[in-house]
Amino acid sequence: MGTDTNMKKSFFLLALVLFLGGCLGASETASYRIGPDQAITLLRQRAYPWDDEYIRSITVMSMPKCTLRYKMPLDNAENGEIGDVAVYDSGDGYFVLKDKAGQYLTNLADCTVSIVDKKIVDPGELKGTFVMQLDQPPRFDAAPAKPKPKAPAESAPKNAN
Repeated sequence: MGTDTNMKKSFFLLALVLFLGGCLGASETASYRIGPDQAITLLRQRAYPWDDEYIRSITVMSMPKCTLRYKMPLDNAENGEIGDVAVYDSGDGYFVLKDKAGQYLTNLADCTVSIVDKKIVDPGELKGTFVMQLDQPPRFDAAPAKPKPKAPAESAPKNAN
């Protein structure tokens, strides 16, 4: 009977470890790949499955120079509202990220991320959005491609005389 009891204890401990392991440290990511060695990645996680708040961070990577993770304000999942994060290309390696909490300026040259206090009126070209939905991992939806500019109209046909 001792072996049966030990087996039950072992099974219980294994189940407990698996349960607690699933509760802690689970994270979800989505990335916007800018170039072969450059990306902006959004990471979101809950401390516990029953929490309404998501801990979010942005990682800016420009290899081999640098990688930096920046902790963003908490995103409250109450009422099913998860804040999407729009990504704009401002040119020269700068990207503006916008969500309900504010705006963030990223720089690929040194992987910095800073909070923008004043609203940026023209953040640049929309590249896409990190879409956040309840019970689904985040994803990056690229913005529709801009139509290519039309070639200038050729001069009017010449009259053949």
